[in-house]
Amino acid sequence: MAPSPLEESPVLCVAIVGRDGSLLFFRSFRRKLATPPDADDLELQLLLHAALDQVEVQMQNVAQALLKGEAKGSDPYLGLLSPALFDAQDCNIYGYVAATRVKVLAVVRDGVCRQRRDEEAILRSMLRQLNLLYVDAASNPFYSGLGKVPLLHATTL
Repeated sequence: MAPSPLEESPVLCVAIVGRDGSLLFFRSFRRKLATPPDADDLELQLLLHAALDQVEVQMQNVAQALLKGEAKGSDPYLGLLSPALFDAQDCNIYGYVAATRVKVLAVVRDGVCRQRRDEEAILRSMLRQLNLLYVDAASNPFYSGLGKVPLLHATTL
């Protein structure tokens, strides 16, 4: 059964970010109501780019632990990167880093599941599947849709 038009998606957006920090894919799942959609998308992109700092910190911590022999391997799922406030609602940013250093990020409304571990399991699976879809698309020699996504500019608002 399809959600009613009044229901908001628990996932606000997903993004795939290249190893150089460039936005390869961005998709917002917000209903476009009062604010211009470009303004919301720009704010979500800014939240995602701010979360990239947390991704880098976690990747450096894993690298240092591997050098010291404290960690056997790293889990590509980073989990909750940071809380955020978007459109007067609490949300969380989750991340996944592939071996190629391509990052998959998702902004999700806070409290989607009653238990945090349930939310973590769902998001782990979702981000892993998104990464697999990206790998399939990037490996397809006939698919040309993985060009750079232009960032929104203030002049378009």
